[in-house]
Amino acid sequence: MKKTLLVGLALCGLLNISFLTISASACLGPDGKPVEGTDGEVTNCATVVEEPEPFEVSTEAIDFGYFSEVGRSYTQTFVLSNNTGEAVAVKVSPTKPETAGLSDDNKLGADWIVIVGGVKFFEIPAHSTKTVGLRVMVPADAKPGSQYAKIIIDNTTAKETHEIDVRMTVATEGLAFGGEVVKSEAAPVSLDEKLRASMTVKNGGNAGFEAEYSVRVKSKFASNTEEWKEAYKTSATVYPGSEHKFEVPSDEVKKLGYGLFTIEQKVVYINSKGEKIEEVSTRTVLNLPVWALCVAGGVIVLAIVVTIIVKVVRKKKYGDDEEDWDEEEEEEEKPGKAKKAAKKSTKKEKKAKAKKEKKVDIEIDQEDIED
Repeated sequence: MKKTLLVGLALCGLLNISFLTISASACLGPDGKPVEGTDGEVTNCATVVEEPEPFEVSTEAIDFGYFSEVGRSYTQTFVLSNNTGEAVAVKVSPTKPETAGLSDDNKLGADWIVIVGGVKFFEIPAHSTKTVGLRVMVPADAKPGSQYAKIIIDNTTAKETHEIDVRMTVATEGLAFGGEVVKSEAAPVSLDEKLRASMTVKNGGNAGFEAEYSVRVKSKFASNTEEWKEAYKTSATVYPGSEHKFEVPSDEVKKLGYGLFTIEQKVVYINSKGEKIEEVSTRTVLNLPVWALCVAGGVIVLAIVVTIIVKVVRKKKYGDDEEDWDEEEEEEEKPGKAKKAAKKSTKKEKKAKAKKEKKVDIEIDQEDIED
């Protein structure tokens, strides 16, 4: 009987260890946390497989970098993936971007791009990929500065469109950056616990650059050792001769709660000297509930009402002539003023009398000395 119990316990122990081992190894996601199924229970991670998109483009942006020479060509590639069970027809074509704030002088690069091989139409077999080459032919008379283009990829089979943003910079003599912060704002009062802040960066040069923007928040009454909380972070291209406004999207940021906060905005950009600059703006923000504003408004209204009542009472008592009100008030204040004046006069008389007596005593002492 004892042996049977021991064997049973041993088997249970082995089963538990095996279960825990499988759970620990198979049920943890990439972040180290258990993966839950649709019913809320932990599921086997080995069965959680991310399905690829039917049609994929390897990148959303291509940066050719800086061209130190003109009159020559530069090449980059991207990959198209067909993950379906049938062939797809694709058309690839360079075009000028319709970007707000971007001048036509900075869209000339679209005319410099050609598809390697000269073919714009492709048929990609099922479960296959296609590498597409882009060649930029930089004209000998190209002016210094950044150029932008867009590659349109039409999957005519699936009737879907993808885009690739293209950037290139002619880095010959005359290339200039011109970043500077022209405006920094933060709403001093908020009634819905949301953060409203922004910084605007201007680029006065002919070369575009990437600017980074971040926002941190800290309670005004927090200790010096308390850490800042990151509220928002993003980056964007500031095109030549344009401005870009970095703004905190209130629908994406967690509510701060009510209280007094210090808001720190930071933007990193490239100035006219080609240096990377980090500029910080700090503001104090008060978040109030609506009822607090109502109470403050009620107090102001009450003060106004009291002032009106006092005026009405005085008008009934003294009439329309305000000079009579002032004279009456002066008459009422006269007894008090008279008492103060009399008291002050008595003090002066006593002080003068004491001074006179002291002088007499000094004269008597001098006569005694002479005798």
